[in-house]
Amino acid sequence: MKKTFVENFLAGSYSFLLHILILALFVIGMDFSSTPRKLANSDDVEIVQATVLDQSLVEEEVAKLEAFEKKEREAEAERQRQVDEKLEEARKALEQKEQEAQDMEQRAKLEQERRRQEAEKEQQQIAELEKQREKEEQRKQKAEQERIAAEKKRQAEEEARLQAEQKRKAEEAAKAKAEAERREQEAAKAKAEAERKAEEARKRQAEEEAKRAEEAKRKAEEQRKQAEEAQRKAEEDRKRAEAEARRKAAEADLQRQLEQEQQERDARRVQGVVDQYSLIIQQRVKRFWTRPSNSEAGLQCTVRVTLLPGGDVKNVTIVKSSGNSVFDRSAENAVYKAAPLPQPSDAKAAEALRDFQFIFKPE
Repeated sequence: MKKTFVENFLAGSYSFLLHILILALFVIGMDFSSTPRKLANSDDVEIVQATVLDQSLVEEEVAKLEAFEKKEREAEAERQRQVDEKLEEARKALEQKEQEAQDMEQRAKLEQERRRQEAEKEQQQIAELEKQREKEEQRKQKAEQERIAAEKKRQAEEEARLQAEQKRKAEEAAKAKAEAERREQEAAKAKAEAERKAEEARKRQAEEEAKRAEEAKRKAEEQRKQAEEAQRKAEEDRKRAEAEARRKAAEADLQRQLEQEQQERDARRVQGVVDQYSLIIQQRVKRFWTRPSNSEAGLQCTVRVTLLPGGDVKNVTIVKSSGNSVFDRSAENAVYKAAPLPQPSDAKAAEALRDFQFIFKPE
């Protein structure tokens, strides 16, 4: 677009200058003298008072006047011929310049069409690469989701197994405790029965005291059982709370690990896209590079590029020179000519490519 504008501007300037030149030649060729010619000077005409004029003098003056007018007409015709020739030359030059301008405009249109086709081809290649990358990313995400689901299932199964194990141990402990209490009660009953038979001879008062003591012991036993049951329930609640706390801590650790892994995957994905488009941009810049006439082979320089949204080049800086200033300038020009540079659809990768560096090594 810049080249077409410059060519049109030059063609218009040439046309304007040629029209000015033609107008100037036309003005110069015109005879603006409005002063009437005198037939003769006052010195050539002799006024006489005689009534008869000399016929020969009159004829001589008329001949001089006709010769002068003929000479003037011939000079005017010659000036007009020269003006016509210059006008024709200027017209031919104008036609030639206009034809050159049309040729330049046609070449610019062809070049613009070629660049458009190349850009479309590059966009198709980029779209294909983007589709392949998205398929690979989807495959990785699916595999990661399957792994997370399997891990959660395993943890749920492990937690169910632990709960079942704790329940079984609690039931066994309860059975053992009940059995011990039953045996203790049986021993107490046997002892009471023996004491009762041995004390039958004792007084009724002793029997009453024994009965009261037995009642007190029963109440104490009930209180002891209630205390033990409360302690058992408190222990079970404590174990359940600890298990719940361990489960929540494990879930929190797993969540943090998953988030960290996701961030690392995002960083690797963004870096992969940046590296991929950096190579694409380098190849595009090489296609627009023109070798300087005095540069030697094997030169390279480090270029820093700042982009605007959409891929337009904002600034180009040589970070590390090749030692050849002409080569460095050719690298900068190649980057500007290659704009707009291809940009990824990924927002994070596009943001990372707003300001990047690469080594320009065309050979």
